[in-house]
Amino acid sequence: MYEKMRDNGRFWSVFLFDLISIYGLYYWFYRYYEHSPMISAKAVLLMGAVAFVWTFITVNSNVCSLSSKTRLYDLLLATLLGYSLLSVFIIAVVAVFSQFKPNANLILYPILLSFSASIFVRCFAFVIRRHFVLHGYMQKKVLIVGGDRISERVIKKIRFTPQLGYNIYGVIADYYHDTMPKGLYLGKLERIGEILESQLLDEVLIALPLRREKEIVSIVETCEREGVRFRIIPDFYRVIENRASLDYLDDIPLISIRTEPLHSMKSIVLKRCFDIMFSMCVMAFFSPVFLILALMVKLSSPGPVFFKQKRIGANNIEFEMYKFRTMGVQETKQSDTVWTTEADPRVTKVGKFLRKSSLDEMPQFWNVFVGNMSVVGPRPERKFFVEKFKENVPRYKVRHQVKSGISGWAQVNGLRGDTSIKDRVEHDLYYIENWSLWFDLVIIWKTVFGRKTISNAY
Repeated sequence: MYEKMRDNGRFWSVFLFDLISIYGLYYWFYRYYEHSPMISAKAVLLMGAVAFVWTFITVNSNVCSLSSKTRLYDLLLATLLGYSLLSVFIIAVVAVFSQFKPNANLILYPILLSFSASIFVRCFAFVIRRHFVLHGYMQKKVLIVGGDRISERVIKKIRFTPQLGYNIYGVIADYYHDTMPKGLYLGKLERIGEILESQLLDEVLIALPLRREKEIVSIVETCEREGVRFRIIPDFYRVIENRASLDYLDDIPLISIRTEPLHSMKSIVLKRCFDIMFSMCVMAFFSPVFLILALMVKLSSPGPVFFKQKRIGANNIEFEMYKFRTMGVQETKQSDTVWTTEADPRVTKVGKFLRKSSLDEMPQFWNVFVGNMSVVGPRPERKFFVEKFKENVPRYKVRHQVKSGISGWAQVNGLRGDTSIKDRVEHDLYYIENWSLWFDLVIIWKTVFGRKTISNAY
C-alpha cells in the first residue's frame, strides 16, 4: 500500500496530517462534551475504522497527491469527495450501531474542522511546492536523447513549463541544429555512456524515431547498466491529442491514444446506478408535469402525444428515442432526413415552448431508465446524419463509444440547433476524455440553470 501511494505521487505527510487532525479534534470535542479525559473502547473502535477507511480512500484517489502533474482544482475536489465519503461512512456506522451514538457534535465538528484544516494545508503545500519548483528546486535533472521533431517538442515543453519539475542537463544527438537552445548540445549518441558515468542524472528521455530500434535498445541497455531511469517518448505524438493510457495484453504493452474514464467497469457501474436513481426520481416527482404536458400536446394538433424516432447510440446500436411531439405529424422520411432550423414551420405553438424550455426531452428519462441512454452524454443523432457527418467531421463517431445523453457538455455551452457540428464533436470528446460524476452533476446544473443552454433551442 505504501508503494502504491509513493508511486502515484501521494504524500504520507499529508495523509498523516489528516489522521492526526481528525483524531486530535475528535479527542478535544470528546473531552469537552463528555467531561472525561478517557475515550471509551467503542470510540476507539470507531476511530480505528476511520483510519482504515481513510487509508483506503487515500490509496484509491488523489486526496494526498501533490506531484508535478497535480492541479489545485483536482486536489481540492478529490479532498472534498474523500471527506464526503468518510462522513457518509461515519454517519452510517453511527446510524446502524446505536451504541456508537454520542453527542451529534462529536461527529459533525471534528469532520468539518478537519476538512477545513486539510484544505488549508493542501493549498499551502501546493503553493510552496510550486514556488520551489519554479525557482529550480525539487526538479529532475534529465538528459534528452535525440535531435528530431520529437525532442524539439520535449525541450520546448520543459523550458516553457517549469512547474513540471524538469531541468534539462543537455541533449545528445547525431547532429546539432539551430532549433536546439545554445549550451545544451553535448555531442553524439556515442557519448551517453560517458555522460551517465560522470554525471548524476535523475532520468533519460529517449526521443528517437521508433524506426531506430537498434539505437534505442543500445541506449536502454546503457541506462540499465548505469542504473539510470529512462523513458521512451513515442514518435506518433501527433496522433495522441490527449493523455495516452497504457494497458497490457498479457506481456504486450498497449497504448491507447485517449483517456477513457468510462471504459472502466467501476465508472460504468457508478454512472449506471446514478442514471437509474436520477431517472426514477424525475419520473416520480414530475409525473403530474408529464400529464399536463401530454394534455397540451394532444390539444395543440392532431396526432400522438409522443414522438418516436430511431437514433444511433453507444456502439453504433440503433434504439427508439421518445420525446413529446412538437411538430405536426410527418412522414418518416421527412422527419429522419430534414434538419430543424430556426422558425421551422413544422413546429407547433406548444412545440415551440417545449423546445425552448427543453421539456420535450422529458420522456427520454424512460430511455435512460431502460438503459438506452444516459442522463448526460453526447446527443444521439439520426442514422442519415450520422452517415453524413462521419464523412465530413473528423472523429465524429468517437462519440458513439459512450452512451448518448439527454444533455451534454456541447448543449450547455450553447451548441444546439443549427450550430457547428465540429464544435459539438470537440465538446463531446472533451466530455468523454474528462468524465467524472462531478462533471455530470455540473452539466445537469448548467442544463437547468445555465443561460447558454436555452440559446439556439428551436
